[in-house]
Amino acid sequence: MVGAMAVADAKGRELTANQGGTMVLRNLLLTVHILGVIVWLGFGAYELLLSREIRRSRGTPLEAELIRIYGRYAAFVAVATLVVAATGALMSVLIGWGFFTSIWLGAKQAIMLLILAAMVYMIPTFVATAKATAALDHSGGSVPENTRQLLAKVERYVVPMRIGALVAVGLAVWRPIA
Repeated sequence: MVGAMAVADAKGRELTANQGGTMVLRNLLLTVHILGVIVWLGFGAYELLLSREIRRSRGTPLEAELIRIYGRYAAFVAVATLVVAATGALMSVLIGWGFFTSIWLGAKQAIMLLILAAMVYMIPTFVATAKATAALDHSGGSVPENTRQLLAKVERYVVPMRIGALVAVGLAVWRPIA
C-alpha cells in the first residue's frame, strides 16, 4: 500500500483497500483495546504502589484512608480488564483473527482466559473486600485484621494477573513467535 498506512490481520497479511470497512472496524476496536490496556496496566501499577503504602502505614490513621482510596478505584481495573477481553474477542470474531490461530495470539488469549477465570473465582473475595472497605471508620480508627487479610488475599491473585497482562502486551507488541 503506497501512501497509506498498511493494516494487517493477526497473521501479518496486509488488508487491501476494498476491505476498508474491516480496516475501520479493526482500527476502532484496536484503539479501544489499547486504551483499555493502558487503563488496566496503569491502574494496576497504581494499585501496586498503593498496596505498598497501605502496608507501610499499618496501624496508623492513614492506613484506613489509603484502604478506602484503594477500594474507591479498584473497579476501574476490573472494568478495563473486561473491556480488553471484549474488544480482543470482537477482533478475533469480527475481523477473522480467530482463536488460537497463531502462537502469539493463542498465548495472549490463554492468558486472558486465565485472568478472567481468576476474576470469577475471586468475586466473593472482591465483594467481601468492598464491604469491609466501606465499613471502615472514617474518624481514623484502626483497621480490622480481617480487612487486612482480605486485601492480602486480593493481592495474591492480582499480582500474577498483572504479570500475565505484561506478558500479553509483550506478545502483542513484539509477536516473538509465529
